[in-house]
Amino acid sequence: MHPLPTDQDLIDRIRHTTPHITITTLEGSRWGRLISPAPLSTLPPKPATLNMVFIGSWTLGLLALEALTGIMKEQPGMINLRGLVTDDPLDTEAKISAKKRFWRYYSDTEKEKYEWGILHHALPLGIPCYTGDIKCDGFHKVLKEWDPDAILVAGFGQLIDEIITHYPPLGIYNIHPSDLLQGYGAGPQPWEDLIARKANTSRVTIHKVTEIIDSGSVVGRSPEINVLLQDGSHCNDARMIGEKTFVPVEPMARELVLELAARKKAGKTGFIDQIDFDNIFGPAYKSRLMESINLSERGRILPLPEGERSYTV
Repeated sequence: MHPLPTDQDLIDRIRHTTPHITITTLEGSRWGRLISPAPLSTLPPKPATLNMVFIGSWTLGLLALEALTGIMKEQPGMINLRGLVTDDPLDTEAKISAKKRFWRYYSDTEKEKYEWGILHHALPLGIPCYTGDIKCDGFHKVLKEWDPDAILVAGFGQLIDEIITHYPPLGIYNIHPSDLLQGYGAGPQPWEDLIARKANTSRVTIHKVTEIIDSGSVVGRSPEINVLLQDGSHCNDARMIGEKTFVPVEPMARELVLELAARKKAGKTGFIDQIDFDNIFGPAYKSRLMESINLSERGRILPLPEGERSYTV
């Protein structure tokens, strides 16, 4: 029987697979590390480049991160991802509400898989990653060094303080898997709220981040998402509901970032007030959202067939 992975095991794995990294502890941080890979380019970004910081974890965070890195690959120079901040659910000192949030459904082995997935996606691209306390002087200094125009959040377990929310000139936005516009599912248990209400559908919301969790004004919502089982009954599996609500996350994150890049290029500042996300999804994608939940598909995020990825960006 293999021993359960620990936080140190994860760091050792990163050292082994990612050459030329430095790992440091930030001033005042109660847990976590800053993992800095060698930058892939020393060229300064162009003035029109959107400097981003991403804060997130788990599959929800990875899908949003993939939206950013996809734009970086397809349209080089449009955005510059200056840094990533993520949860470390294996760190016993981490204050990330793990017992209240989705982490409580996973073993330590699964937790390592999810954290490794997001770190391993960013580090090979030369993106520094921080796994620790964001309410400390050390991280506030790092944030100033990263100097983001905008910040995107998805699946993060710490309250984000005023120093961070007031920093980026184009704003800070959170992707939350519930219909916040209708007042549903704020806080760390959006799917448990849905189960308690016996709801038939849900949505994904992007909203502005304030110091009060999930209370910022709504920028936009996904189309409706069916969360019933194939026999028409209500699903009581929070993990399956969560995985179903992930389907529109990547295109929504992509659309938001492209809007932010356009604002930066035009010399604008301030939050985006509204995006009509419903219009970026074609009929095939909306049909996928309204399919019932198949319990045999746990652990799989099923995209549309390649020829039917019909959202327009």
